[in-house]
Parts: sequence; structure tokens; C-alpha cells
Amino acid sequence: MKLEKIDFFQPLLVVIAILVFLAMGYVGSFNYRFEDPLNLNVILTIIFSCAIFIAGAVIVKYKVNVEETKNLDFLSEKLLVILVIIALILQALNMVLIGGIPLFNSVLKSNATTNIWRIAYPLFLIMINLLLAKYYDKKYLLLVIIGALIFGLNGYRTSVLGILGSSFITLYYLKKTSRKMGIVFIAIITIGMLAVGYIASQSIANQHWTLNPIELVFYRAAFTLEVFEKIIPLGGSTHGHILSMIFSSGSPRTFIGQYVLHYDVCLTSTLFGPAYLDFGLIGLTIQMLFMGVFLQLTHKIKKGIGVGIYSIILTHTLIWIETGPTDIMIWFLYLLGLILIIINFNYIKLNKN
Repeated sequence: MKLEKIDFFQPLLVVIAILVFLAMGYVGSFNYRFEDPLNLNVILTIIFSCAIFIAGAVIVKYKVNVEETKNLDFLSEKLLVILVIIALILQALNMVLIGGIPLFNSVLKSNATTNIWRIAYPLFLIMINLLLAKYYDKKYLLLVIIGALIFGLNGYRTSVLGILGSSFITLYYLKKTSRKMGIVFIAIITIGMLAVGYIASQSIANQHWTLNPIELVFYRAAFTLEVFEKIIPLGGSTHGHILSMIFSSGSPRTFIGQYVLHYDVCLTSTLFGPAYLDFGLIGLTIQMLFMGVFLQLTHKIKKGIGVGIYSIILTHTLIWIETGPTDIMIWFLYLLGLILIIINFNYIKLNKN
């Protein structure tokens, strides 16, 4: 099969990324401060989750057909550019109001995700991808880079990956990525993530890291999977409390830190941790089936603005592999996918065979 015919960003990429993350965490659990490697329960639970995701995606792939989609004509090029610029201004204002650059100050970083940021980041993310999908022009790639830099100053790798990753996937489906551009984009994403993660770790007060940027990635994977390992015996014990926090108030990741490790610390617990802690294996099964079905369905509608929306959802699902689906702001991005499905409902047909 020729490489040109392979869809590198189909939903099954999530499974590949999960297995790579698991392998990195397993290696990291040997090499750093962990006394024992990841236990078999963690590995089998993750493999089971991948199988459920694949089942959901495969069902939709072969049972659903979408021949055409609607395009939203009211989204003019001028409007999208204005909204992108407004998002950049809001994020710049956010850093002014909190008093500095969070990337270089852990105290500022802890206060960086303000209500202004919660508006600015999704606004930029959505509008830049819709702009690229509907009105592609090389000059708009400069806005992508500026956005990655400004939001990267918040000190969170996920913002850099979210912007650069989704933009790259959008360009890929528009067939605007040459091999050279692909290499450059992947290099920028990798360097950006490593740089933001490393600089942010060095600015944490009372912590002195000796790991280099690459070692830090393996360490983080191992630590996050270790958190999930400690969640497994507690499966179903929080009875939906984390889910309720996501859609109300509070900090789900801080709650997980307190509940699982008994530390007042914000923890990532993998894509699987929150659902398993809330509802056990049944809840995790439902989540993975939903994600497989939903991603494959939005993949089917990736035409016009659908390209940008699918790219955003796929990128943040990949980010969730480490961080966990605990951000209401990112679930809002899933809501965009649901709106896209509803708009195109009449074009979605079930195959009879």
C-alpha cells in the first residue's frame, strides 16, 4: 500500500498512541524512581480499553455512510480572522493581569487558567482551524505559530500540542502538507512540547529536577500510569463524583491527588483513570465505546469546516491519554462535534449490508 493512500489521522491513531504511551511508561517505571514496573492489571485494562475503542470505531466505519455535508456560509473569512486576533489579545491581556509569564514562574502558572484563558484558548483553537479549513492561505500559518507561542507562555504543553497538532491535522486533510512541511511541523511540535514541559518543571519552587527533557517525558508517562495503577483497586468508589466536578465546580485532578495519593496536588491519571475511579470497568467500557463511535462518526463528516472540528477533537483525545478527560472546556469541543453531527444528520445513512 502506498503511503499516500494511508489515512494517518484516522481514529485508530488513538489506539496506537495509547500503546506507545504505555510502552514509554513501562520503560520509565524501570529507569526512574519507581520500585516496581507497572503491574499486569494496568496493562490488561488498557489493552481491553483499546479493544472496546476499536470495536466502536469499526462498527461506524463499516455501517455508516456520509456522502456530503453542510457548510456554514455565515462564517466569513474576515469574521474568523477577527475572532482569532481577539483570542490572541485576550491571552496577552490574561498574562498582563496575572502579573507575568507563567512558564517561568510556578506560582503564576497555578493561577494562569483564568476565565479569560478559558475563553481565549478554545476561541483561538476553534477559529484558527475553521479559518484554515474554510479559507486556507499560507499567511495564516503565521497566526498558528504566534498562537502556539503566546499560549505556550502559560506553561502548559497541552496548549502547544492542541494548537500545533490540530492545525497540522487540518492541513493534512486539506492536502496542504508536503513531506518537508510535515517534518518541519512535527519538529516544531516536538521541540515546543519538550521545551515548555522542561522549562515549566525547572520553575517549580522546592523541586530540583535532574532529568533532561526526554527523560522527563518517560518519567511523566511512568508516573501517570502509576497513578492509574493505584486507581484500579479503588474502581467505582467515587460514584460519579469526578464526573459531577467536571460539569460543575472544583478541580477533578486535585481531588484525584487527594483521594488516591492523599496529597494536595493536581494529578493526571490517564484517559482511563477518572471513569474507572467513578464507575469501575463498566464506566470505562462505556467511555471507550463512546469515544470510538464518536471519533469515527466525526471522521466521516470531515468535509469543509468538519475537517477543523475533527482535527480539534482528535488532537485533544490524544492529549487526554495522559491528562485524562477532566476538563469541561475540552468536553465543549466534543459538543462542537455533536453539533456537527446534528447539522449533517440527514446526510448520515446506515449501510444495509
